[in-house]
Amino acid sequence: MYEYAYPRPALSSDALVHDVSKNRVLLIKRKNPPFQGKWALPGGFVEEYELPEQACRRELKEETDLDVSEGKMVGVFGEKGRDPRGWMVSVAFLFTLTQPATARAGSDSSEVAWFSLSDLPELAFDHQKMLQQAGLIENHNL
Repeated sequence: MYEYAYPRPALSSDALVHDVSKNRVLLIKRKNPPFQGKWALPGGFVEEYELPEQACRRELKEETDLDVSEGKMVGVFGEKGRDPRGWMVSVAFLFTLTQPATARAGSDSSEVAWFSLSDLPELAFDHQKMLQQAGLIENHNL
């Protein structure tokens, strides 16, 4: 096996679940550090050889018990300092729901809730930027 002498980031995936019928987004309250107790988009680490969208749907199911179909990639986020654990790159996906869905807290979430896009809490990591890039909220100080 060939080994590269270059550093590599950890890879994660985040889910933007938009309920268009009520113009709201699904958030989790983080159970673990970093940002323990803060609201965030559902998501987590991509496992070895797992596709980022598959990881996103898996993490969403684990954290919210919500099953979703195919998503649309919003972007790739890898700015320095976006995660206090180190160099982390996240692939964000938008999942659009046309009817309300019920979610419940799972593995890494102490709570889940739907929030109006016009009344969001302070978000962990760079998740507000992800929502802005998806066009779900206004683009302030991006």
